[in-house]
Amino acid sequence: MKIKRFDATISTNKLRESKEFYMKHFGFRLVYESSWYVELLAAGADSFGVSFTLPQREAGEFFNKGLILSFEVDDVDAEYRRLKAAGLDIIQELVDKPWGERSFVIDDPNGVHLYIYKSIPPTPEYKEIYDSFK
Repeated sequence: MKIKRFDATISTNKLRESKEFYMKHFGFRLVYESSWYVELLAAGADSFGVSFTLPQREAGEFFNKGLILSFEVDDVDAEYRRLKAAGLDIIQELVDKPWGERSFVIDDPNGVHLYIYKSIPPTPEYKEIYDSFK
């Protein structure tokens, strides 16, 4: 698997505090913010980020407590088939997300979520939000 981008996502109820901490002390820049998710990129680096998500957002969509590792790949469907064939348990099935990702989730042996995704066009609603941060 060739990883194009790496993000560490922290599941927390302290979205605002986390955003302010990383921006103030480490120079991260805000690239997206909503009521349930904040995404920051390291200064001068578009391939490394840190994000924060609420532990549960709506029925059926949940995130682990603690840390989530996100791997952007070229062919998420192929990676899904490969990892499923290897016998790994799929925690969240492959699905298109309205914010512009096709993704699935597996857990590592420690229970850390691995969010594996490919960027796809976001819905018009999310595109408008993203454009407001440019």
